[in-house]
Amino acid sequence: MKGYFITGTDTNVGKTIVTACLTALFKDRGENVGVMKPIETGVDPECNSSANSDAKFLMEVSGTQDSLNEVCPYQLKTPASPYQASKISGQKINPAKILNAFRALQAKHSLTLVEGVGGLMVPITQRYTIADLALEMQLPLIIVSRVQIGTLNHTLLTINAARQHGLKVKGVILNPSNNQALNIVEEQQGSLIEELSDTPILGTCPFVENVSSASIERNLKTLQNEFAKTSI
Repeated sequence: MKGYFITGTDTNVGKTIVTACLTALFKDRGENVGVMKPIETGVDPECNSSANSDAKFLMEVSGTQDSLNEVCPYQLKTPASPYQASKISGQKINPAKILNAFRALQAKHSLTLVEGVGGLMVPITQRYTIADLALEMQLPLIIVSRVQIGTLNHTLLTINAARQHGLKVKGVILNPSNNQALNIVEEQQGSLIEELSDTPILGTCPFVENVSSASIERNLKTLQNEFAKTSI
């Protein structure tokens, strides 16, 4: 069973965009792609759509017929870590429920992409983190990093945390926050990450304006060119 666990150096770093782009790329390569957002916070379970739900957006991009309960076992209204959001809502999170849903998805797809929540040390329960979940899923990590000053610290911390937890890091994907040309400092961030961590940069995700499944599809050629020489 193949797949990747997509994590980020921080919240709002672009994990969903990168996961959607990888979904489109692998579909184009002929893979039967399954997607999963194990826990989603900041979303009203009673009222959401692909415009404000990462899980439903990834389902739309993948074209999956899997149920929302499999793709996203937990949707919590409070925009916070899963542990804090669950304490506020009074809904207890059971990691076993997530793992059962994940294994059901893996059994139906040739490749499964799992988008994490925030960074690796985000708590799911008092003693169980996103890193623990990724380790139990036995998927290699793809780390999404910003292209700006500060990314060295956040990326190296994430790589070190992954290694301390026994996680295999496949590599880093850089995600620009705008469509402007990079300055000399920003241009060197990727090579410095490789130099300082011995972790490969898999590529740079194209900046996607007006995010939708259609805009992801319009960037498919760029994705094909960007990741043609990588091992993913």
